[in-house]
Amino acid sequence: MSSQYLAFLEELSDVSWIAYDTEFISEGRYQPDLCLVQVATAKGLYLIDALRIEDLSEFWRLLCRDSVLPIAHSCRSELEFCFRSISRIPSRMFDVQLAAAFVGLGYPLNFKSLVQEVVNIDIPKTETRSDWTRRPLLTSQLDYAIEDVIYLREIADVLGERLNKRKRQDWFEEEMRSYCQEMESSFSDGQWHKLVGKRNLSSNELAIVRELWRWRRQRAITRNCTPNRILRDDVIIELARRGSWDPNRIAVVRSLNSTATSTLVQQLSECIKRAVSLDDAEKPHDEQHSSYPQYAMATQFLNVLMAQYCQHRGVAPKLCFTAEELRKAIASHEGLLPENEISRLNQGWRREFIGDYLKKILEGRYVMQFSNDLEHNPLRLVEHAMSSKTIEKESKPQS
Repeated sequence: MSSQYLAFLEELSDVSWIAYDTEFISEGRYQPDLCLVQVATAKGLYLIDALRIEDLSEFWRLLCRDSVLPIAHSCRSELEFCFRSISRIPSRMFDVQLAAAFVGLGYPLNFKSLVQEVVNIDIPKTETRSDWTRRPLLTSQLDYAIEDVIYLREIADVLGERLNKRKRQDWFEEEMRSYCQEMESSFSDGQWHKLVGKRNLSSNELAIVRELWRWRRQRAITRNCTPNRILRDDVIIELARRGSWDPNRIAVVRSLNSTATSTLVQQLSECIKRAVSLDDAEKPHDEQHSSYPQYAMATQFLNVLMAQYCQHRGVAPKLCFTAEELRKAIASHEGLLPENEISRLNQGWRREFIGDYLKKILEGRYVMQFSNDLEHNPLRLVEHAMSSKTIEKESKPQS
């Protein structure tokens, strides 16, 4: 560990905030290769050459101190590098991209646009395709890298003031915690359940999916390549549906291009046998989530109303809701949502922000009209005095 790096850590030992960013190469890799870390604090600006100093664990531990507020833009990659190094992430964060979503600036907003919008500075983005593994780095690369952190604290301060003015600081902090929890979960090996095509599989088949996914993940990490180069998602699902560890049955699956005696097929066979041999209590059970296709038209209608509501009140629609959450909210209103499920629109800050409005719409307490502003705010809802049953009766076509 270099003396400069040790001096850097010592200098930052008592700081209260750290703005940071990373430059990395991810193409063709399972995990991106960290090349550079840019840091801004009240004490100065710093660049850490991650190719020269491979062990950055002490820096990540510094970020995770309760006394330090890390500041970043779109912090997923930054959190991933931290988790990979010390198996944890900061307990609190200030992601300026996420904060911008609560004060009417849109989401997700790229850094160049955010800097222009908040501090009125036009930063060049000339090195977006740079090869950050090459040394020495050019002066233009170093300038580009440091500009990614030099304005972060000022932006965070401005957005923090706007959040407080709108009384949305609690909303932002709640969403920031939820985001970090989701990220930490995604960095572990529990993401096998998000594999496309696993719906309606038996517990036996799900156990095979999980075992093959874990085997593939470990090989992808070892080789540092994309998982699909090891074994495609659809092949995992196909092997799970077959449920056989017979090498001859595995070898005939299209795209494996291997013989029954090959190392690959033998390893897959061992995975499947291991999964099938588990006790029933150890096998996963799929939670049956319905997509509620019967609400497709109602969801389209709600999507327009909700987006307009959010935009008019300065909260980014993409952050507030998804089509899936709208369908779940409708199903909840209709009494069809299972007890173990709940729409995010009926929880936390979303419920506070949009819950009453959504409830009134679903109860049929509004009449829709076109407004005078068809370009920006086309729909106008007027609360109706009649009950929802009366409105429903009057809306039916006459024979």
